[in-house]
Amino acid sequence: MDDILDKLKVLDYNNKFCKDAGFPPLTRFYFMAPAQNPNEQFFMFTSLFSWLIHKLRMEFEPPGQFDDPNASAANIVNELKKLGVVFEYGPHKLKQGYGEAVLFALQSLVDRVLAQSGFVFQKPTHKIDDYPEEAEVDDDAEVTTDNIEEKFQPEEEEEEAFMDAVRSRGKSDTPKGPTLPPRPKVDQAEWKLEVERVAPMLRVQISNDNKDWRIHLEQMATNHSTIISSLSESKSQLGKLHGEIEKTLEKISSREKYINTQFESQIEEQRVLQDQISELRQKYNVSNSNVGELSTELARISEELDAVKTRMDEIGNGMTDSQPLVNIKKGMGKLKIDIKQMDLRIGVVEHSLLQAKASALICETPFVSINIAYPVERQGTYARDASL
Repeated sequence: MDDILDKLKVLDYNNKFCKDAGFPPLTRFYFMAPAQNPNEQFFMFTSLFSWLIHKLRMEFEPPGQFDDPNASAANIVNELKKLGVVFEYGPHKLKQGYGEAVLFALQSLVDRVLAQSGFVFQKPTHKIDDYPEEAEVDDDAEVTTDNIEEKFQPEEEEEEAFMDAVRSRGKSDTPKGPTLPPRPKVDQAEWKLEVERVAPMLRVQISNDNKDWRIHLEQMATNHSTIISSLSESKSQLGKLHGEIEKTLEKISSREKYINTQFESQIEEQRVLQDQISELRQKYNVSNSNVGELSTELARISEELDAVKTRMDEIGNGMTDSQPLVNIKKGMGKLKIDIKQMDLRIGVVEHSLLQAKASALICETPFVSINIAYPVERQGTYARDASL
């Protein structure tokens, strides 16, 4: 993502893309992790992609913020294939708005735009500091005292041998008086050569650490002096600006008071009208609720009226139809026939019973003429039975 940002800065995307489209500048981790608003992140990616495509002088309709993300991702994959980019990710990876697929697509486009414009990154040039007064020291070498001890060990042995010889001479010779210690002869030129030879070995180089405050001490002093020199001028300018702002605020407050006094009556009328409007709104709400209740009541009454009309139509159709009367007459005729048959059967049964009783009486008593009296209402029936 850092490489993409550096290349976008070369293309001046802050002025030519962000300001024109109204987007904030990109951060180092914008397309590396999901944002709080995924829709805005995906729209930022599609807008930047379309801007880079137009830099390549290719026709591409920029997707809208509320377009289908699946269709937009598929169109982007097709454009990459047209450019000859080997895109091994699916459209669903681009739909996320972040990740390796998004970074790969942007990296491919940025490289092609820079190649088309003829821009080439040059290698950085480092200045070489020559210090003739000091010997060259390997920066990567570890500074230890082992090497120094090995070099100075023969000299220490020579010094010890010299001291032992002096002590043995002192023991063998009897001192006749106070003697001064021997002073060694020192050659100044040899001493300087020895110092120049040993000084690089004793030199300890401390690696620069940007977190160390001592490195920035000179810069801090420079900044402090710059701030102090510009403080007086800035303070005077800020004082003038403060005075002008206070005067402007006083003018604004006085003008506001004047306007309030001029339009006080209109403000009061506006308050009265607002109160009336609020009352009318309350009445309107009450009337609206009453209209709703009456509408529901009207609907209920209309349903009842339709039901009554349907019932009246059914009753009217039944009154005009003569088929029920015909059916009733047929039923009455059948009932009369059934009644006649039942009367006939009853008469036969009664006749059989009377005959059985009469035969029983004849067997029990001597022959007596018996006059059997038939019921009046059954005489016709018995006569019919006799005729049968």
